[in-house]
Amino acid sequence: MSSKNLSSIEILSQRYAAAFYELSTKTRCTDNVLKDLIIIKNNLNNSDDFNLLLRSPLISSEDKFLVIKKLLQKIKSHSLTINFMKVVNKNKRFTFLSNIISRFEEINSEKRGEIVAEVISSEELKDSQKKDIEKKLHNSIGNSILLKYKIDEKIIGGLIIKIGSKMIDTSLNTKINKLKLAMKGAL
Repeated sequence: MSSKNLSSIEILSQRYAAAFYELSTKTRCTDNVLKDLIIIKNNLNNSDDFNLLLRSPLISSEDKFLVIKKLLQKIKSHSLTINFMKVVNKNKRFTFLSNIISRFEEINSEKRGEIVAEVISSEELKDSQKKDIEKKLHNSIGNSILLKYKIDEKIIGGLIIKIGSKMIDTSLNTKINKLKLAMKGAL
């Protein structure tokens, strides 16, 4: 994907998320809406079929909306969430839904004074490891931290922690690459 497309996706996601967040704060239902969006995001992350359905250009926006609407009715979501999905449907933006939800979560965290940190590991971390990471980051930063965990098998081992524009990279993949560069320099 080109940088032009990436920035337009980011801009579009920002606009939708910011408008939805502002509306949810005015109607005092941000926590309810956030809960609904997290359920949708979890479904996107855990179901390849659901993800494919929302991203497929072969499926009409109206059909995508019907599936989302059924999910939202099943979880007894807030009416504002359903209305927002109607707007997403009308503007045919379901392919950006994951980005919009992520940006909504980021805006919510920023407004609450939380710092968002992304922790990337080669495999699922144990709860005790997650608590240890959270404690160490809280002690070094001092603010409320919202941790997002991702798995990337390419890093082989270790961790990559991203906090804003800062990155701590203790992955084995990076160490191996540094060793390769050092060996090339020695030859």
